Amino acid sequence: MSCTCPTCGGALRPGSEIRVDLEAGIVVGNGHAAVLTNAEHALFEALWSARPRTLSKEQLLAATSGLGFDDREIKIVDVFICKARKKLKPLGLEIGTVWGRGYRIVGGSTNE
Repeated sequence: MSCTCPTCGGALRPGSEIRVDLEAGIVVGNGHAAVLTNAEHALFEALWSARPRTLSKEQLLAATSGLGFDDREIKIVDVFICKARKKLKPLGLEIGTVWGRGYRIVGGSTNE
């Protein structure tokens, strides 16, 4: 079963290379594509740019500042991370939890 690119409609080939289009919010890898919502995209972009470092929930919440969330809603970071994890898992890419510190990108060979 093949998957098609949400941008060009071309067939995606299986492979471990991760390709990221930060502008479009699309991540491609392992023959699959993930299209991220604005909030998921903002968090992923912050994590992707910081890899392999860990970002705190506060840093990730700041990455969504233009989306209308405030400090009282820091738990929203957990919700968006959970949703992004489900979309990224088939690509062989994970958002790992560093207990007591935050989140970071784990695994996947990359090609920007």
